[in-house]
Amino acid sequence: MKGRTRRLFEKALAETTRERPARARRSIEGKKVLAEEIKKILSESKSFVVVSATELPGQQFLEIKKKLEAQGLSVKMIKGKVFVKAAESLGLRGIEKIAPLVSTPSIFIFSKTHDVFELGEIVRSAKAYRKAKPGDKADAEIVIPAGPTGIPPGPMISVFGRLKIPVQPRGSEIHVIRDTVVAKPGQEISPELASLLNKLGITPFIVSPKIVVGYEEGLAIPGEALVLDIEGARKMLREAASMGIALATEIVVPEAYIMEAAIRKAITRASALATELGIVTPLNAQIVIARAYVRTLALATEIQKHVDLGLKIEIQAPKTQQAQVVEEKKEEKKEEKEEKKEVSEEELEQGLSALFG
Repeated sequence: MKGRTRRLFEKALAETTRERPARARRSIEGKKVLAEEIKKILSESKSFVVVSATELPGQQFLEIKKKLEAQGLSVKMIKGKVFVKAAESLGLRGIEKIAPLVSTPSIFIFSKTHDVFELGEIVRSAKAYRKAKPGDKADAEIVIPAGPTGIPPGPMISVFGRLKIPVQPRGSEIHVIRDTVVAKPGQEISPELASLLNKLGITPFIVSPKIVVGYEEGLAIPGEALVLDIEGARKMLREAASMGIALATEIVVPEAYIMEAAIRKAITRASALATELGIVTPLNAQIVIARAYVRTLALATEIQKHVDLGLKIEIQAPKTQQAQVVEEKKEEKKEEKEEKKEVSEEELEQGLSALFG
């Protein structure tokens, strides 16, 4: 290397050497400013969630960010190491569980008012749409609606034809005659269909944030667990309350609500036992007599087959007596049905109050 070339190289090398420390200082200062900003956001936030940035295209990220910020949330793309260091300096518990999950590019979404489950629902419901690409598989039916396409007649008519979309030229553009399904769920999008969908401005694919983890008050909760199933929780609570009340009734917990149910159950069981033993009481007299009558008829019928008793025996018991026998069986099963039926809101409240005070 000689002459002018050498001088230019030495000059460029000297400038680079001088600028390197300055760039390093600017980078360090920038990280300090960012760390302070993160600390401020964290100290003001009730909860936050982390979203994978690798599965969120740039355009769709901007759309979703705009929607979330309109709801009062703070959305930041932060390097994992910088975030973890800032959070640890604040002494936040459980951050060590988040550190391994933010090694890839991540988006942090903070809320001042929502708990982590509410925040997860808000983030998950924020959606954007993207264009179709060749090789994509349809999530749902893709429909090209009837009407003008804005595409002038010409070679494109043959494209519509190959995709089996009924069209006709009207004036200066092609019109689709009727709504047409061009892809069913799971069907792969061909290059020709992807190109046509893009020309028509149809964005059929939904993009939604994938939550990696959520955090609140020292608890790091995996993204798949941040799902609010209110109806499922209500059903589970009712089932648990029903089982608790049934158990309390069985062991006769001395509480007014439980004692009332236990006494009813004891009366039902005592009546069924007395009826089975043939003990006549004011409560079961009709049932015992009806049962004895039916059994007597059955015995007389069997004897009549072998010995003529000279009696006219009605094999079928009177309807009133049959009804009494059926009623007896219903009483015996009533206990199980009462235990299995779903408790009402008032019964649930009374039962829980009796069990837990």
